[in-house]
Amino acid sequence: MTNEYEFSKDFLVALSNWQRGWAENQVARRIIADSLVKHCEQIPEKFKKVDKPCFRKRFIIDGEIVPILLDNDFFEGIASWTASVDYAKKFKGIVRPDTKFVMVFEHQPKPEEVVINIIELWKDENFKKAATEFQKEDSEAAKAIFNFKDYQSEIILRSSLIGNEIIDIVGVSSSFEELCDMAGIPEEKREKLSIQYARDKTGLPIEIPTFAGARPAKEAIKKTLIKIKETFETARQNNVPIDWSRVAKPHEDDLKHRR
Repeated sequence: MTNEYEFSKDFLVALSNWQRGWAENQVARRIIADSLVKHCEQIPEKFKKVDKPCFRKRFIIDGEIVPILLDNDFFEGIASWTASVDYAKKFKGIVRPDTKFVMVFEHQPKPEEVVINIIELWKDENFKKAATEFQKEDSEAAKAIFNFKDYQSEIILRSSLIGNEIIDIVGVSSSFEELCDMAGIPEEKREKLSIQYARDKTGLPIEIPTFAGARPAKEAIKKTLIKIKETFETARQNNVPIDWSRVAKPHEDDLKHRR
């Protein structure tokens, strides 16, 4: 009895379309996601298992921070995660002008959340054979599959962004002068310190976006929650409603994939 599975061309097309991307067009993303989920339904379960944490860097747009932190669950639909935290942090940079925050999430997927584990696909000789035949038949359609292979350690999930799973954020430090003020460093010592710092290759960048690290990330989240709590308290004291109109909600076309 053979354990081989015959990967259909429709599945390979759907996978390649997903990996090619959608240039931030969310309507296109949902169409591509629907097709991918459909064609993954018959894929053997061994390609839908994940025994390690997955990571996702997310550019957070206006309105999403409230459900992520307060509800501790913002369902974003079908999304790409990676088994490599380093790759997650590097992917697509850390600055985007239309976003409020950049956060990194760590999540251990439940079995029902896994759409397809691309790492496992590329361990399978039958998949590699099917992909190679697809490439010979239509090299343009197969381009994305072979451009990325398993280099991204990609795992596609039905995913939520969970506040408790934030492990890092991108932040910008205060200026050098402000940092010296906070540290109580006198003016006459600052020039020498500035030169020493400029020569230290291990120093953290000043006034440049960078990952803050786990502890500062937790502190930033704590401060944000305090500000939200203060907003609630002010509204209560003044007996005025809070405007929730800008708070983001999951899209209906994404919610249909929730299990």
